[in-house]
Amino acid sequence: MQKFTLNFRHPFSLALAALLSNTALAAGSADVGVILIQLFYLVLAAQVGSWLFAKLGLPRVVGQVVAGVVVGPSLLGVVNESLTLQALAEIGAIFLMFMVGLETRFKDLLNVGKEALLVAVLGIALPMIGGYFFGVQGGYTSIESLFIATTLVATSVGITAKVLQELGVLDRRFAQIILGAAVIDDILGLTILAVVSGLSQGAELSVMGVLTTLGISIGFVVVVLAVGIPLLRKFQPRLKNLPLANSFGMAVVAGLGIAALSSLAGLAPIIGAFLAGMVLAEVKDEEDFESKVHALEDFLAPVFFAMVGVKLEIGLLANSTVLINGGILSIIAVATKLLGGYLGALSQGKKDAWLVGMGMVPRGEVGLIVAGIGLSYGVINKVAFAEVILMVLVTTLVAPIVLRLMVRPEKPAAT
Repeated sequence: MQKFTLNFRHPFSLALAALLSNTALAAGSADVGVILIQLFYLVLAAQVGSWLFAKLGLPRVVGQVVAGVVVGPSLLGVVNESLTLQALAEIGAIFLMFMVGLETRFKDLLNVGKEALLVAVLGIALPMIGGYFFGVQGGYTSIESLFIATTLVATSVGITAKVLQELGVLDRRFAQIILGAAVIDDILGLTILAVVSGLSQGAELSVMGVLTTLGISIGFVVVVLAVGIPLLRKFQPRLKNLPLANSFGMAVVAGLGIAALSSLAGLAPIIGAFLAGMVLAEVKDEEDFESKVHALEDFLAPVFFAMVGVKLEIGLLANSTVLINGGILSIIAVATKLLGGYLGALSQGKKDAWLVGMGMVPRGEVGLIVAGIGLSYGVINKVAFAEVILMVLVTTLVAPIVLRLMVRPEKPAAT
């Protein structure tokens, strides 16, 4: 058996890393016109979908995902997956979570640490059990069942965060629990993915390797927040005196830099961007960069959500067995995350506990990436892959709609 060593390179960073390589740049230069046309279609579709769904009283993010399905290979076929578009989508996710971080105070996240930890742990354990049971009952092997279970563990907090941002409730306690749980969920979930991927390739499980991964990931979060905030406060006055410094440029550098370091630490780049935003939130009232970052996010985030739709292969679902099994898997996916969030946040009251549970339901692009890894490794077949795709589609589209119906923005106080 080969020794199991964990790879700290997060799947989300692969497209961005390849885009920055000389080979990718040389190959892509001849197709700039094609990429620009496809980007035009993608952005246009996302804007139309966003506007239409807002008119219908539905979350804009769902309209953007549906728009991606329409222009993608599943329907019109005018936009296809490419290295460049995927990199832009990842950058869009980075700026989305960077903006969410700017609207989140570190002290508020500390206040919900206990609940966030419980939500994350239960939100991983219950889907793992449910997914494994589904796989075994469906006739899959233990390794196949483990991989299906791992796809249920994933959470696309970017989708939930965007809905909460649109509703203006990111400062409410249930939203803070969701965001805190997302950080912990990423640390634990990606460790599980690394372990299951290694086992599927015949690797020998190394306890030290798992502990090392956890230690590096947790240490990264602690260092960024516990060290970054005091350092920023101390050196902020001096940064203004740098000849090339401007607050917006420095904010972008910080967001992208910490997102990149997050990837090297084994975490998703969006978690690093979120942490960077929280650090800079401490000085945003004294600097003029928040509105400019928001403008960047307004352009790039729809690309991210539309690309989630582009990746969804609707044609795989034209099979009665896939529809039935995928429907069952979807019910398990929703129920286990919902129950985990509810039990973990029950101390906040039943209403907020249900909100937390629903906020952890979307699998989005995270589920697609995990499923894609399983297919490329040959761990799951195309039928199991299609069942997972249906689960991703259901959780991605249904959760934001239900969340929007459950949440009522706080009305301003009467004067």
